[in-house]
Amino acid sequence: MTEKGLRPLHALILLVFILSLSTVIVLICLHLRIFDITEIEVTGTKRITEKEVLKRSGLRKNESTIFFREKEIKEEIKKCPWISEVAIKRHLPHKVTIQITEAAPFWLAVGEDGELLYMTVTGEILGKANFEYGLDFPVLVGDGVSNDDLLEKALEIRRLAINSEVLNLKEISEIHVDAVYGISVFTIDKRRVDFGGGNITEKWYKMEKIIKYTRKINLMEQYINISSEKQGIVEFKL
Repeated sequence: MTEKGLRPLHALILLVFILSLSTVIVLICLHLRIFDITEIEVTGTKRITEKEVLKRSGLRKNESTIFFREKEIKEEIKKCPWISEVAIKRHLPHKVTIQITEAAPFWLAVGEDGELLYMTVTGEILGKANFEYGLDFPVLVGDGVSNDDLLEKALEIRRLAINSEVLNLKEISEIHVDAVYGISVFTIDKRRVDFGGGNITEKWYKMEKIIKYTRKINLMEQYINISSEKQGIVEFKL
């Protein structure tokens, strides 16, 4: 056999030797439990429990980190709607840390059976609302809750209301999103503003002018309809 013919054979022998040696090393590590997990640290939990994260991860103490399936573990943990991001790190030889970022509730949405649900800013349902996690969020109501365009318009109203001097976010109890009639806002003291489906920002500033004027003449609006691009309708409290 020529020298050129021997080179691939030598390479093959070397590869087999390396694989065999690697296998032996792995078996020795498994036998001596050199890389067994003895500590799992979970950080970032507020609304969900550490136990829930560990259960979803499938990680157990005294298991080896050699065959660590990081991608699969992350995917399983993120199946929990309350978890938006997961970072996993191995600290050889024995420790694993799981850092999670929880999704933040932004709205309360009314479910099909009438129950209140937490919803993220992007419209993802997190779970049932309760006193422990807080109920101080605007409520989204209507068949347009799952409509991205209407959800964006409701988000714009929320943004505008945060610093408004005449209709602050704290005064808003419900935002109705309807596929036909658009956006309507209801306040804690039972006032209503109909915005319709377009030019939300422009209509918001028009509404603010109307409210400021009514207050100057010592009147209180009960209902404002500015869904039309040309004119607004105002009804006053008696």
